[in-house]
Amino acid sequence: MVEFFTKEHDTELSEERVSMVKIVDEIFEQNLKSNLQELAKDPTPKTIENILNYSRSLRK
Repeated sequence: MVEFFTKEHDTELSEERVSMVKIVDEIFEQNLKSNLQELAKDPTPKTIENILNYSRSLRK
């Protein structure tokens, strides 16, 4: 009979990484809000392109 053992992995992020993630999340939210507000006021091609470029950068 074969037994499989798995090690428990520490999945907690360090405090530095947690703070970095929070900062990135805040920046993302601010950029998204400002671009959407601008889009609602005046949907210029430049604003639309900025939103698309930002969303593309998240895939990388």
